[in-house]
Amino acid sequence: MVAITAMACTTRAPETRAPSYPETGLVLLSLHDGSVVASEPVGSDVVAVIVSEDGKTAYVADSAPGDVYAVGIPDLQVAWKQHLGGAPFGLLLNRGRLFVSLFSGASVVELDPLSGTKLATDAVPDGPGAMAVDPGGHVVVAGTRGQLTVIGGDRLAAGNGFAVAEAGGRLWSADYARAELVPAGDDHRVGLPLPVFPFWLAPGAGNTLLVAAEGASEDTDPGGVFSFDTVTGSFQTLATPRDPDQVLLSGSTIFVAAHGDRDVLAIKAGLTKVWAPGSGAVALASDPPLGYLVVAVNSHE
Repeated sequence: MVAITAMACTTRAPETRAPSYPETGLVLLSLHDGSVVASEPVGSDVVAVIVSEDGKTAYVADSAPGDVYAVGIPDLQVAWKQHLGGAPFGLLLNRGRLFVSLFSGASVVELDPLSGTKLATDAVPDGPGAMAVDPGGHVVVAGTRGQLTVIGGDRLAAGNGFAVAEAGGRLWSADYARAELVPAGDDHRVGLPLPVFPFWLAPGAGNTLLVAAEGASEDTDPGGVFSFDTVTGSFQTLATPRDPDQVLLSGSTIFVAAHGDRDVLAIKAGLTKVWAPGSGAVALASDPPLGYLVVAVNSHE
């Protein structure tokens, strides 16, 4: 395995007046240049956000109170709120349903995205985290008990962590404490090129997997953001921000919620730009239909 480190140039756009961000809530940025379009307080402990296919609704997980919100875009007004308890963690839209993993509730709840009505509850092992759709169209839930759970199906051996994503035609998980990537149902493990701990995975370009990993001290030590080629087994180091909570690819740009640095990184063609400086970004969702990057901010997380 070969680790390849990219030396990226980082630029910070000058601002005449720093925008005011909510303590916890949503911020809309222009996908074109990162300018702030709107912001609004939502909930009290937001940890995740996703966007509907048409780009008109954002769904937000509010962990400590145990609530899920549907918020209109671009007005950022709440359309509905559903109390679930159990510390909502992961959000996923699939086949007309909103799936919500409850980290302390050992379950995944299925909601109607239009109304928030509960449609079903699926029992899973303790500590469910992020979710993904496998190549067969099934919802798969990461877990902190060393397995992936297929909703309505089997369990697959995996890393003990919070993350799952599809890349190169197969599912990948993360073993947080061991700083390793683990393909689903396989005993093969891939160590990260730096001593950091993988929190989030996302599909990258081609056969690559994007990895956001925290430092030993989450808020103060540098973490790492990597692109892992699932075919060659090589890594590219994209950035080393503090506490990178999420990474995602939108178009040809890789975005990172760098919570410890209180900003969003936009990485493209070796150039890294700093967006929304001063925000406590914890989660991201791309909204190409309307041209926004939706940022969940949480100064308390």
